[in-house]
Amino acid sequence: MISTYSSPLARTHVAIVISTLLTGFSFNATAADTTDKIEKIEVWGTTITNGSLLQDDIEKRQADHLSDLLRDQAGIDVGGSHSMVQGINIRGVDELDLNITVDGVTQNNNMFHHSGNLLINADILKAVDINVGTNSVLTGGLSGGVAFETKDAADLLDPQQDFGARVHADYSTNDSVGGSATVYAQLTDSIDALGYLTYTDRHNFDDGDGNEVQGNEGEITNGIVKLGWDVDDNSRFELSYDKYTDQGDYYIKTNFGSNYNENNQLETQEIEYTRTTVSLAYELDLGDMLNLRTSLYQNELSYMPTDTEGQSTHTGYTVLAESVVQGNVVHTLRYGAEGYEQTSKLIEQGITSNEETADSHAIYLEDEIAVTNKLSVTPGIRYNHYKADMFSPGTGDSLDKTWTDFTFGLATKYLVNDQWTVTAGATELFKGSGLRETYTDYDTTFDQDLKAETGVNYTVGAAYQQYNVFGLDRIGFSVDVFRTEINDYIDNWSVGKGNPVGEYVNSGDYVIKGVESTLTMRKDDLNARLTYSSSNSESQETGEVLRYEVGDSLSLGLAYEFTEYDVNVNWTTLVTLSDDVVYGGADINKKGFDVHNISAQWLPASAPDLTLTFGIENLLDEQYYSHASYTSDTVQDYESGRNFKISASYIF
Repeated sequence: MISTYSSPLARTHVAIVISTLLTGFSFNATAADTTDKIEKIEVWGTTITNGSLLQDDIEKRQADHLSDLLRDQAGIDVGGSHSMVQGINIRGVDELDLNITVDGVTQNNNMFHHSGNLLINADILKAVDINVGTNSVLTGGLSGGVAFETKDAADLLDPQQDFGARVHADYSTNDSVGGSATVYAQLTDSIDALGYLTYTDRHNFDDGDGNEVQGNEGEITNGIVKLGWDVDDNSRFELSYDKYTDQGDYYIKTNFGSNYNENNQLETQEIEYTRTTVSLAYELDLGDMLNLRTSLYQNELSYMPTDTEGQSTHTGYTVLAESVVQGNVVHTLRYGAEGYEQTSKLIEQGITSNEETADSHAIYLEDEIAVTNKLSVTPGIRYNHYKADMFSPGTGDSLDKTWTDFTFGLATKYLVNDQWTVTAGATELFKGSGLRETYTDYDTTFDQDLKAETGVNYTVGAAYQQYNVFGLDRIGFSVDVFRTEINDYIDNWSVGKGNPVGEYVNSGDYVIKGVESTLTMRKDDLNARLTYSSSNSESQETGEVLRYEVGDSLSLGLAYEFTEYDVNVNWTTLVTLSDDVVYGGADINKKGFDVHNISAQWLPASAPDLTLTFGIENLLDEQYYSHASYTSDTVQDYESGRNFKISASYIF
């Protein structure tokens, strides 16, 4: 069955925004405005981009959970205290409706409503590119996504170096110990290699009230092997193998937290959760003529308690290119394609059942047109094709359906002067219905008239940056105001994360409105960063919110470098305001909290290859849970209380 769906309302809204853009009345802030100001990072650093530019180093944060890395970014949160439940949330939309990749490999899964869908190791990351909101036809998803990129040998080797290694060890009082080893080498003039292995031994931690949080006894291992071949000065192949395993004595209802499981006398059991990824990437750099990156991959997730396994496999490709065409008007063309075939199946005692498939493909093109040296306009077009084939043995009901649609986007950027930039954008949305969750075989019925999720994301904002002003070395400010309209939303809660016994049906239209702002300042060796974000969702039929709405949050980061002592000190405060919401007919009170983290890092001049880091997480021992976690009147997924951390790394 073939169906094509496109909202006339969405088309009308885009047309209105386009006419507004061309008259230059709207604006929005982008990371590209500050790209040329990126400084060189340290050998083991990680660059994080999100609207305004932030340079960071994971070692300073001692990140062992995605929340340590991302939670202070405006508009983004991470739910789930357990490593196996961590899930990214952008503007109240969870990872099932986001575009999340690791080295270009899609992580689009729906494994099990009591687990997460992401197995990502923060330690080996080179770059994290956060798209808060879908602001370009190059990005799918309903609310943007996150692209993670891991390190390779070419990133770590000095130009005159043929071999290098790094060893790392860390200890947390609340309550884990771990380490990693990395070797990287230039095997020949054109071939390089990297080998990486990390291991973490976790125990039950205490929450802020001193209660032991059961169900956390386990081990995490991650091994990566990469082989790179520089064909010539312009082209490179890279073959990668990445295996991540989280295994331990866990609750099956991990996302409900320890209290719920203990109160209901549920037992822990041995659970193994594994991601295995193989990919081949090719890069070609011919300057303005063509800059190309393409990859082929297979990504498999396996969730396996006892003798039953849920398995989700993606086999896919990505192609992304950029070409600059010079003339009276400069055109920067970005174009490409992406797609995958997904197979989801349940394996019980060696017998495969509940096998379902999905095929997703997209082709896209956008053209950044430099109308003048101050004004640029970027129109874009994307063709989307999605097919799902699902069957529920319990009901005998099935769905075999294809959706196709063209989506459009338009953005404009205007450089008011050397300090101020204003831009605006409107991008149409498209997402086909995801497959049922992998690790279950519950009864499901399907609406045969099911529509793809569509909509429009509008954003306006401004960015300011100035040097040597107000007695400061530098000050920067950005603000984004957004409105996201999602039509024919498919509530993941009714068919996946929490209630798999349900109906695949469009649950109506939602509007998400909010603002994100960032203020950065530098004076001598002191850096400061303040963010504020607010996101409010509403069903146009019932007035209820999205289940994982976060609400209002703030973050403050302070960093000071004592250059004479080779020490830098960092302070981070995270504040989330209380939020009373209605979901599923129930009143849910999400308790507010403030959490403070501090760290100090020593890079002794006498031993430049040594790094020592000491930190205290949750300094004031706050009992709290993320608003992006599962929450109800009986469930609170409390996170770790005060935690002292020490780590050391040495580069040979």
